[in-house]
Amino acid sequence: MKTIATWHVRMLSQCMALAMLLLCSLQGLGQLYIDGRQAMADTQSNILLYTIPRECFGHDFTAIVQVDTTSQWSNISVNGQSLSSNPITFGDVEAGKSYLVRAIVAHRPAVFRLQFTFLPIMNLQGDFGNDYSAATVTLLEPGAQSSQDMGALVKWRGGYTNGAGRHKRNYSIKFVDENGEKQNHKLLGMRRDNHWKLDAAQVDRSRVRNRVATDLWLDMATEPYYIDQAPDALMGARGKPVEVFASGAYMGIYHLLECIDRKQVQVRKWDEDTEQTYGMMWNTTRWSDVTAFKRSPYYNNNSNAYDNFVVEYPDFDDVHPTHHEHMYNAVFFMANSSVAGFNSRAHTYFDMPVVIDYAILNQLLTSIDNEVNNIYWVIYDRLQDRKLTIAVWDLDWSLGTDRNSPTFRGERAMPTYDFEFSSRVLNMLQDPRCIYHKPMVLRYWQLRHTWLSLESLASRVNNAVEPLVASGAVLREQARWSGDSDINGLPLDIVAEKDYIIDWIGERLSFLDRTLMRQVCDVNGDGGITVADVTTIVTHLLDKSSSYDAQLDVDGDGHITINDLNIAYSIILGLN
Repeated sequence: MKTIATWHVRMLSQCMALAMLLLCSLQGLGQLYIDGRQAMADTQSNILLYTIPRECFGHDFTAIVQVDTTSQWSNISVNGQSLSSNPITFGDVEAGKSYLVRAIVAHRPAVFRLQFTFLPIMNLQGDFGNDYSAATVTLLEPGAQSSQDMGALVKWRGGYTNGAGRHKRNYSIKFVDENGEKQNHKLLGMRRDNHWKLDAAQVDRSRVRNRVATDLWLDMATEPYYIDQAPDALMGARGKPVEVFASGAYMGIYHLLECIDRKQVQVRKWDEDTEQTYGMMWNTTRWSDVTAFKRSPYYNNNSNAYDNFVVEYPDFDDVHPTHHEHMYNAVFFMANSSVAGFNSRAHTYFDMPVVIDYAILNQLLTSIDNEVNNIYWVIYDRLQDRKLTIAVWDLDWSLGTDRNSPTFRGERAMPTYDFEFSSRVLNMLQDPRCIYHKPMVLRYWQLRHTWLSLESLASRVNNAVEPLVASGAVLREQARWSGDSDINGLPLDIVAEKDYIIDWIGERLSFLDRTLMRQVCDVNGDGGITVADVTTIVTHLLDKSSSYDAQLDVDGDGHITINDLNIAYSIILGLN
């Protein structure tokens, strides 16, 4: 037994020595520069990654390659060329192509693979966990003359995706100056701010669902009721794809995201001089009967949360007591409201055009985790108008995936899933007696000719995946994460998942077209508005003895009039 134990110790020591040698080698490798900018190094795969403009792909790329003067390397060659022959030419750059970097490191031969991308690269250097810790964040943009090194506080973030045993972590980044004070940065053409998030798309086998869904919302959604007072308001977070390194390891494809906060949705600021609160935001952090607007316990303004509605703005640590009474009033109204009551008063509590669009978005995506949870409820100025509107967040559990299924293809991922809303606000819209039901159906068909056409949605998905493929990021991502426990040990095939999503969208649209969103005026139920349906409306108008038929009441005003006929004609002509 002693001999076996001694052998294990010896083997462990040898493995640790080899690991240390590799680590030291790659730390030296981290000092390789191309045209004056550092190439990022992966300690796990011996890969170097450098970003160049997309137009360089498909052509030869020539650059000055150097090693830091403190490097212990010798006999260095890059792509078969000695550094003395600078500049070095990399022939016919393409996705996933490797160029060998050879050197003598610590008296041993070493070989590394240099690859190119045209996505920005973010490098996080620090020791990360659930609490913020000091870090350095380096951003390399393709074609930039230099890299951008920024001091920051960084931590892991997320709920379900930040549980024990998770590997591809999400990150929250707060940039600070040398004194630890907030420092704003404008990144990748988005807003200037100190607070950013890195979305790992950890359980999304396409890595683009959240981005596709959020961008769709930003394009299709009706603007919030206060847009005239805050024309720059954005009711969702913009994002850009990046490739991320953390503590010397390649972490793969991420999306750098703006935050949903007061600055993003542009509610009226708290007045520090008068200590008056105007705009308010809550984030729903968990499903409950309260966040589903079904039960209305009393509130406590000395708490940062009303049940699972957590105050996002003004920050409770800065401004308390808070004003949960506005959320309570909306919850109480819904928990105790009949359809008739909702019809008469919902518009005083909710931004109904936005709520309608959100119901349509959720039905299209079957975003199970977003119809009650992961919603920002927003009031622009509580002293002017108590109406709540919506900002979206974290739409990764959507578009045909069910993270609670071992294969991510459970019942709720099926395109024919009958998605009955838990939220009483959204569920009310599905009741034909609700005055907002027909406007929702009309709005759906209006969008079906634009943002919700299959062609438009398929193009959106393709456009999200295409740069990931063309840059080689998909190959690196799959090599890093395919079969990982984060995705239940399943293979990672991003292109195949993209094709699945597009097919799924086509089936989902077909299902909605003939069921929940069946077109008003479709009297014969054949899935379309035709001359036969128009004839039925005309016959009804001419026959004064005809009883009221809700299916013919296109505009939902309680009467069959010439306006209903005009809308039907517009639908046939594709004008509505």
